[in-house]
Amino acid sequence: MTEQPTLVAGDPDGELCVRLDPGSGLPVAIVLPTGAVPLLLSATLVTEGEEVHGSPRGLGYARTVELADIKLVDDLVRRRADGSADVYTVVTSTGDWAATWEYTIRSSHPRLRIAVELTPHPGGPRTLRDLRLDLSVGLPDAAGWQLEAPGNELRPGLRLDALSEPAPVSTAGGFMGSTGLVAVHNPRVPRTVVVWPICRTEIGACTVRGGAGGLDVHLDTGVAGRLTAGESLRYEGIHMDVLDATWEQTRGLVPSWYRGIGIATPPDRPGWVETASIFEVQLGYAPFSGGHRYEPYPDLAALRADLDRIQRLGYDALQLMPRQPYPSYNVHDYADITTTYGDEDTLRELVGACHERGLRVILDVLMHGVIDQEVIARTAQRVRHSDLVARLGESTTRSQGTSPAAKSAEEISWARHILDFEPFWSASSPTRHPLVDEHPEWFMRDSGQQVIGVYTKAFDVANPSWQEYFCAAMEDLVRRLDVDGFRIDAPTYNDLPNWSTATQRRASYSPLGCLELFDRLRPRLKRIKESVMLYTEPTGVLFRQAVDVTYNYDEQWLIPAVLGNAGPNGIRNGKELAAWLRERDAVLPPGSLIAHHVDSHDTFWWPLPGEKWRREQHGLDATRALLAVFALSGGAYMTFVGGEKGLEPEVRRVHRLRAELPELSHGVADYDAVAVDHDAVYALVRRIGGHASAVLVNLSDVPVATTCLLDTGGLGVAGPITTYDVWNDSPVELRKLELDPYQVAVVTVRTDANQGER
Repeated sequence: MTEQPTLVAGDPDGELCVRLDPGSGLPVAIVLPTGAVPLLLSATLVTEGEEVHGSPRGLGYARTVELADIKLVDDLVRRRADGSADVYTVVTSTGDWAATWEYTIRSSHPRLRIAVELTPHPGGPRTLRDLRLDLSVGLPDAAGWQLEAPGNELRPGLRLDALSEPAPVSTAGGFMGSTGLVAVHNPRVPRTVVVWPICRTEIGACTVRGGAGGLDVHLDTGVAGRLTAGESLRYEGIHMDVLDATWEQTRGLVPSWYRGIGIATPPDRPGWVETASIFEVQLGYAPFSGGHRYEPYPDLAALRADLDRIQRLGYDALQLMPRQPYPSYNVHDYADITTTYGDEDTLRELVGACHERGLRVILDVLMHGVIDQEVIARTAQRVRHSDLVARLGESTTRSQGTSPAAKSAEEISWARHILDFEPFWSASSPTRHPLVDEHPEWFMRDSGQQVIGVYTKAFDVANPSWQEYFCAAMEDLVRRLDVDGFRIDAPTYNDLPNWSTATQRRASYSPLGCLELFDRLRPRLKRIKESVMLYTEPTGVLFRQAVDVTYNYDEQWLIPAVLGNAGPNGIRNGKELAAWLRERDAVLPPGSLIAHHVDSHDTFWWPLPGEKWRREQHGLDATRALLAVFALSGGAYMTFVGGEKGLEPEVRRVHRLRAELPELSHGVADYDAVAVDHDAVYALVRRIGGHASAVLVNLSDVPVATTCLLDTGGLGVAGPITTYDVWNDSPVELRKLELDPYQVAVVTVRTDANQGER
């Protein structure tokens, strides 16, 4: 038998081309003039099957058919897309589906994009439940390679061969955050391989592991729909590149890649947001297990009476949560301000009083769905009949993260929350929410056309009519209350396919339809109030396109890890924490802004009473150290009411320093301009112009002595310098730095010209 020739996408004499398997049409190598990198891409279509409602939540499938035998049907076809890219397509088949693979080779990085279009063969309707892609990158001497997955629960520079079990990597549209970029590199040779799934239509899920021969990436794309012949579903896609460069060089290039793939942060972010310090406020009382009741502000009048204290602490913005215990984090009626937040006239007066003081006010608003007696009864019943009901007394302090232990803790705390709040939600809710009957098209459904959701009746946030309803409601709130923006909670919380008859062709699109909504909402709010801000809970890179600031879910696992509870592949000390933040921030789109927090309602809400606050989990000294790290490393900062207890002097101090030192408020973070020789010490320099300050924090429970070296040339500081610890108000010698357990030092670096400016 004559061996079939290998297919080649791209000019073999060019900078990059792709070799394809002649039997499947799938890639087997990326080729550069300096050598080839072996690849193995396989695909599995998960089709047909029956829906199964998860217990206590979710939507799964039984008796599905998996199609994985990909066969070439038509030869490779080349068509030029434009002057900067060539597109090659090849048609394959598996079972009763056709798969057209598209390879785009660009002149700019990342140079390769893989997309696929799935079309059922003629016949009856076909149902796709998922498309799974497995990509293996072959690496010579795999033991010498290191993995980088910025923003995930892996420490920088992890040895690839140490990652023997699959590790989750947050996707570009993921809730926990991350760019979704994965890279492997060999420190001994200048070569870096980048794998970067970026999909604007499905959230999906990704894991990575180190195999004997290299890197294995598994991607559940989440693409799902019910199609007839002639209809298709397109997944777009996976970006890849191979660079003859070190990871440090590659990392420096990544921010410039975003415009080429259509991602940019808003150019009109209000100036006040960059340095905002937000006080998250709970109104009413929250009932928790064992009769525990948290009631910092019974009503708006109590909050107004506390404004002097809040302002003295240094906060410059209030974030008002929906009133507890009802409606809590559920939609009652956007227009009913009194039910949702408190008496409308009183709230309007509060906003006015805050503005007179120079305080901004933002509202916490919900998107994931409405609550009524029908849905809470069903949800509580599912919890009571699940295995979780026997585990409700377990500790759940580590419910933030992607590890199996964190996921288990999240499930337990969620179930406990449902039962704690059930009587209050049920007593105040309508029997059946009127919107379900007035606008049935606004809700997500299973194939039986029953409304679904995690614990509410889920909105289809991709529905154009619902989007108009939401945008008009937010405009109305700005006009009626003169608020300064919104924190939008859980827009992708219902990460479920929507099998309604109107959406089933691409059932998987509904959750990420919120990206289109934000693009619509932003200019409409700006026309009413130019200084309005948008702040969203998911932290995946796609959400940075239309919002000013994102939550820091991706950072929450860092706190227990750095304080001694790291997994085998996580960060373990202050030095690795600094490296993790440097790596994450370095590959974000230019202009990205994060609101850091140590205590939020999320970190407080889910653990049992007695272990809700970081100070209860780790002690006041460690919490003071964490406050300094996250409040002084740049960006916005947030505290949940009560999180400041026992830390009031330090809270006032960080706000004073942010106000007095321009490098701490508006400067850039430079992790490479400072070096310490003790792993327990977190170190970075904040700098702007000729001003620089070093933030140094001992994140261990033992005293340390270390030498701290500054790259004054890199900081733009010329001549002799004076160093002064403005945190402890004392001179300091960096070459002989001694730090007590959890001690903070904020050291100003001044020359003769500016040494009077501490």
